[in-house]
Amino acid sequence: MGAHSVKYTGMDVIKMRPSGRGNFIRDHEWIVVLILALLASASVCWCVFTFLQPDGRIGVTLDDGGRVARLRVQPCTVEELLTQTGTALAASDIVTPASDTPLQDGDAVHITRAFPVAVASGGTVRVLHMAEGTVGEALTQAQVHYDVDDELSHLAFADVTAGMRITHTSVEEKYTSTNKTLYFQDKTVKDDSWYTEKKEVEQDGKNGSKQVTQRITTKNGVEVSREVVDQVVLEPAVDRITRVGTKIHYQTHYQGETRLYKPAPKAGEDGWTKMEVYRVTAYCTGSRTATGTRPKLGCIAVNPKLIPYGSQIYIKGYGYGTAQDTGAFRNYASPKNNAIDLWFNTESEARRFGSKYNVTILVKLK
Repeated sequence: MGAHSVKYTGMDVIKMRPSGRGNFIRDHEWIVVLILALLASASVCWCVFTFLQPDGRIGVTLDDGGRVARLRVQPCTVEELLTQTGTALAASDIVTPASDTPLQDGDAVHITRAFPVAVASGGTVRVLHMAEGTVGEALTQAQVHYDVDDELSHLAFADVTAGMRITHTSVEEKYTSTNKTLYFQDKTVKDDSWYTEKKEVEQDGKNGSKQVTQRITTKNGVEVSREVVDQVVLEPAVDRITRVGTKIHYQTHYQGETRLYKPAPKAGEDGWTKMEVYRVTAYCTGSRTATGTRPKLGCIAVNPKLIPYGSQIYIKGYGYGTAQDTGAFRNYASPKNNAIDLWFNTESEARRFGSKYNVTILVKLK
């Protein structure tokens, strides 16, 4: 039977629909719409409520060795932040502020990562990991003891940097003293009133002594320098003073003498022998000798059969001479053939010398 209208009183409305299960949803459709509307309204209210609620998170900055991240997290400590972000720390890394510091909105956390620093000393090298500090602190960590005399590759107050190699050289200075001999000096006093062959020691020499102090510098146990820093004379040296003559001493005072004085030879030494001559005379004439030389003081005429040319002859009062000429006496009979004739530069000196008989001379035969 089809739907039909009926009378209603007031707001009541009765609609007649076909009977059956499928018509139930149609009959209650308004309930579904109402539920959906309520859900949508609740969702909107929840969103509005959530939007209007204040955000409980805080904004922080994490600076990890120059890598900066800006984060929003629930309030926590520095340590908790590092845990939440999975940030691992090495033993020598430095975090500021301290790990137990509560973070507030706008705070920044800085991580200074440690870097290697090499310290070389005494033949060994130790590698440190430091995030900050000075060269002096690095040496202290490496258990290197140094003083003002030691050498450092960098100033002790300089900041360490990544990859820095600090070299320490141990410098030691020590002093040693030894006694040294002061040798006396020879001093000569010249005297023009003495002949050149005259010499006399007027003051004996004596060695002295002095104390010498040296500074010895070693680097890493190896000596690198040694220098004298002080000298003290303990006993002065005494100079030896010798007086010597400067006046030229000739063999004779004859005119034209150029032969320098020297002591008379001794028979039996250095080839010299005694010889007795019948007569010693003097001459001053002639311009050439039998051997072709020009005569001068020291030229002696001999019998070459008894005294060969070139032999040396010494006559007291005349001095040294050489057999260079000959005379007529070579043709005389013995003993007159055993004679010598001495050359003088002037006739007056030759006459003054005259003749002398049975004279002992010294001869060094050629």
